[in-house]
Amino acid sequence: MLSIVERFLVIQDRDRRIAQLAAEHTRIPTEVAGVDRRIQEESSRLESVRQELKHIEAERKKLEIDADSKRGQISKYRMQQSLIKSNTEYQALLKEIKRTEEEIKQVEDVELELMEKSEQLQPALKQEQAALKEMTGKAESEKADLQKRGSLMAQELKQLQEERAKLAAQVDPDALRRYERLLRSKGDLAIVPVRNGNCGGCHLHLPPQIVHNAMHGLELTSCDYCGRILYWQGD
Repeated sequence: MLSIVERFLVIQDRDRRIAQLAAEHTRIPTEVAGVDRRIQEESSRLESVRQELKHIEAERKKLEIDADSKRGQISKYRMQQSLIKSNTEYQALLKEIKRTEEEIKQVEDVELELMEKSEQLQPALKQEQAALKEMTGKAESEKADLQKRGSLMAQELKQLQEERAKLAAQVDPDALRRYERLLRSKGDLAIVPVRNGNCGGCHLHLPPQIVHNAMHGLELTSCDYCGRILYWQGD
């Protein structure tokens, strides 16, 4: 095997690892944002329960004020009864008192429904509070792990890039440009083995002369079909 091919194989190994690490490192902020999003969603669920309870309490207070106002009205009607001498007016006040008492009962029924709904929401509130507390604790740990992983990736990336630069400096510039152009266009491998007479990249059957050239390693040999650089790996 040509020494330049051996160096390219090492460079290609570094390039693949660099690409893998770079992709993983790019995902770190997205993963951190995902953790924050889950916390926000849980916070929103908790806030939704809190707002519902707050709304119920506000409605209950309105109903209490309404019921107290109606009771006050009944007291006024009864005071008026003691001053009225006409039986017709007296009966009319009795009807008003009865109507107002029915309205108070309706208000109290709605108030009771709201109280029951509030009681039913209390377990949900506690559950959401506990879930948020637990999730927040896990999120801090998860984000710390992600940041640590990102830092280690950045260090490894820097080291690999330095190694790659040293290796690249040891090969012919024209050959390096040829390799890099292939790597960009193919997106996976620029140098592939010959396997059973086939190209390890496009998997098409190679002409005997191409196989012979790759086997003996006298010069850089390319696949006639995909253009990748070939090397002999043995059958």
